[in-house]
Amino acid sequence: MYYIIGDIHGNLKALLGLFRKVMKDFDAMHDTMIFLGDYIDRGDFSFETIEFLIKVSKKINAVFIKGNHEDMFQNYINSGGFGETFLNNGGKKTVESYKRNVGSVTLPESPRDFFDNLVLLYESDDFIAVHAGLDPLYDIDKQKKERLLWIRDDFYASPKRWPKAVVFGHTSVSIVSGGKTGIYFDDRRNIIGVDNGAAYGRPLACLRLPDRKVYYSSKTGVQNVRR
Repeated sequence: MYYIIGDIHGNLKALLGLFRKVMKDFDAMHDTMIFLGDYIDRGDFSFETIEFLIKVSKKINAVFIKGNHEDMFQNYINSGGFGETFLNNGGKKTVESYKRNVGSVTLPESPRDFFDNLVLLYESDDFIAVHAGLDPLYDIDKQKKERLLWIRDDFYASPKRWPKAVVFGHTSVSIVSGGKTGIYFDDRRNIIGVDNGAAYGRPLACLRLPDRKVYYSSKTGVQNVRR
């Protein structure tokens, strides 16, 4: 089984609540957990979220896909790139989180390795998991990094039907579906949206494949508690 978790955005309480539910069914010997990126920004606990995911990676078979927010954060730390764009898209919360925990906006060795080893997509026999989506103009082996991280309606509004299901985050299901929430299934085009908008107070979602069981955190708001 595959368990695919949508955008977390520093909402550690929602992640922990969802994780407890999922692990009741998860078989550590045979199952794989896939995270679709955007682990940081907007929520209060970006540092703690990354630390938790690092611990998860040591206990189960997990795949961590890069989101556009991780890419912006890395550029910001390494070269100052994305600057205002990063800070104005939730990055200020990440900066505060790292300053609170490590004293500065720097990555210790373990989280640096985590960020450096994020993948752009994961392909199984039946589906492709990716942060933002795929460019319908290109084959899977010719996709460009920027589009995998940032594409929106060029992907999810395209009439193209994909040969494998494309499971994606990045754009909230409420936008993709015209106002609905939850997991978004479009069997006609073979796409599945998993970003339920946890960054905006909605429950964090997880999709299990191939049986399509859905899990949600019970958290309905962005937490503001402190350690």
